[in-house]
Amino acid sequence: MLTLENLKTFCAAHDIPAFRAKQIMQAVFQEGAESFSDISTLSAPLKKLLEEKAGAGAPELQISTVKPTAQEVSSDNSTVKILFELPDGATIEGVLMRFNDGRRTVCISSEVGCPLKCKFCASGTLRFKRSLTWEEMADQVMYFSRYLKRQKEELNHVVYMGIGEPFRNYTNLMKSLQTIMDPQYIGLGARKITVSTAGIADKIKQFADEPFQVNLALSLHAPTQELREKIMPIALRFKLPELMEAVDYYIKTTKRRISFEYVMLKGVNDSAECAHQLAKLIKGMLCHVNLIPYNATDIEEMKGSEKQTIREFQDILNEAGIPATTRVSLGQDIAAACGQLANKAQKPVTSAIPSYKNAPLLKKKLLKK
Repeated sequence: MLTLENLKTFCAAHDIPAFRAKQIMQAVFQEGAESFSDISTLSAPLKKLLEEKAGAGAPELQISTVKPTAQEVSSDNSTVKILFELPDGATIEGVLMRFNDGRRTVCISSEVGCPLKCKFCASGTLRFKRSLTWEEMADQVMYFSRYLKRQKEELNHVVYMGIGEPFRNYTNLMKSLQTIMDPQYIGLGARKITVSTAGIADKIKQFADEPFQVNLALSLHAPTQELREKIMPIALRFKLPELMEAVDYYIKTTKRRISFEYVMLKGVNDSAECAHQLAKLIKGMLCHVNLIPYNATDIEEMKGSEKQTIREFQDILNEAGIPATTRVSLGQDIAAACGQLANKAQKPVTSAIPSYKNAPLLKKKLLKK
């Protein structure tokens, strides 16, 4: 990733005026330039020098550490899913979601694969390889920011809710957050960013003590310890009472609302009894429940709840005084659940999920933009 400091050093070493470093940063991160050749304020000889040095591998001139290699776009253009290749050849994915209310939200990954193995999550079927660097996390955001700028749109929300558990990669998470909030990059406000965790209790407390107001979402998905253990193995490490105590600490420390994510799984966690248990568990907390219709995956034993069931579940929560809404579902026609695109890149998939036989064409198209 480009930094102002590295660019200044490069300019000094090549007798280039120092103000060029700021011009390059402005062009790449504020105006959406994808290459040095796209920067109109630079002279032709300087563009050539920068491109040659970058092409030779100069680390201080690499605009991005992630490379788009395939994409899928939903039929209504509301959802764009990108498969990114990292410098070591590993793959991750990011998703852009366009909502009718004007939100342009990007969902990014924090790890290559996920070791948590939640029973309903396609990310959990990917073999965990490593955590991402802060640059690899931030560069996913930067890529989509440039993507939107080319279409005269602006990125206004980011969620760390893709492949991986962000709190397992805490140091890099923090650095990436600081980067995308930095005005010299995107300057996104803290309240426009959400970090989602599957429930690492000690990190929830640590996050509460951070000096910013980034939102927190907890992937709860079950109202009891017994049920949570069945679908989320992490519950064996962090028991529900410990997790709720950490949530209480977060709310009291930050004075901010927490979001409980609750994916609706048919016959698993969507009964009226579960709704009543959930209401009892979180009643009195400064919170909001986000009911998530399940995007179909190739995990055959998991099915999404019926719309009527979700409505009834939400009604029970609302009647108990718990603010609850149902998330707008986007990208169902392109298999937009976390991990599905990366999954396809690593192993054969069922015919129920669109193939990527045209991925090389997509790669060529992407890299020419």
